[in-house]
Amino acid sequence: MIGELATWYLFLAGAGAGALLVTAVLEALTPFEVRCCEAVGPADAAVRNGFARIASRVAMPAAPRAPFPQFFGPAYGVGLIAVVVGALCLLADLGRPDRLLRLLFAPTLSFISVGVWLLMALGLCAGLLCAIWCYGASHLPRGLVAAARTGCALCAVAVMTYTGLLLASMQAVPFWHSAWLPLLFIASDISTGIGLVVAAVVLCGDGPFRTTLLRIKQWDALAIAIEAACLILLLLSAYFQGTTARESATMLLSGSVAPQFWIMVVATGLVFPFLAERLGRLGSQRMMLSVSAALLISCFFLRWCVVQVGMAPDVAAAVMVALGAG
Repeated sequence: MIGELATWYLFLAGAGAGALLVTAVLEALTPFEVRCCEAVGPADAAVRNGFARIASRVAMPAAPRAPFPQFFGPAYGVGLIAVVVGALCLLADLGRPDRLLRLLFAPTLSFISVGVWLLMALGLCAGLLCAIWCYGASHLPRGLVAAARTGCALCAVAVMTYTGLLLASMQAVPFWHSAWLPLLFIASDISTGIGLVVAAVVLCGDGPFRTTLLRIKQWDALAIAIEAACLILLLLSAYFQGTTARESATMLLSGSVAPQFWIMVVATGLVFPFLAERLGRLGSQRMMLSVSAALLISCFFLRWCVVQVGMAPDVAAAVMVALGAG
């Protein structure tokens, strides 16, 4: 049902969307006058008030102000790269070029078709923002940039939600068919997105933004706590959902997938980053990068574990019996 390429898609697209959402929110929270400067001409200065002044400011080009391209450029860039690679994994998983053409020119409301169009919209918005902050495309109107930022944030939320709904929509796998799975993936993607942003900025030079990085890492502690709560609720709901879902949860906690779950997901991606962030152990670049790497590893293995316990032979046999095919 879900191959290795699809698992990589769930990981990369979700993490990239999380990074783009975090970056768009941080840009929106930074006052415009601080991060950009307007190219005000004589005609613009003559417009004193009213709707004409508002329209003039919306259409007015704005150039990024140093040193913010050093932050937003790498942050948008790493998110865009992750989303593009994730989209390539999804397209490769389709197996045949004609399927892609059908999705593009004869779209339907299927999950795959919607997912492809969401990725394209997110890539378009993120690509524009990345070009602005990396190359200083100051000739673009301020209103267009704001629209791209809003579209990027909305599409990022949609992509993160979609990666969870893609599995949750499969009623044949009771463990996946839970409202807690999309919420778990969203929390995980936001946490990993913060890690990606921090890693990208640190590797490109974080001198002016050390305080900002430490502050958003505190947000990550909250995202990790929410992720842990959603994971617990997913497992509890599985135990009350029926035999097949209970079998998947048991396999995750004490079965063949348990070592990867407890070591790579719980210890590496939940306990270690949460303690490091809450105890204030993020003073060095090496520790920041270590926490970011731990979040990335955990994000992948969370999805790998969830996919594996849903596709395990014993669980698949139980599904077939439940469907009357056993």
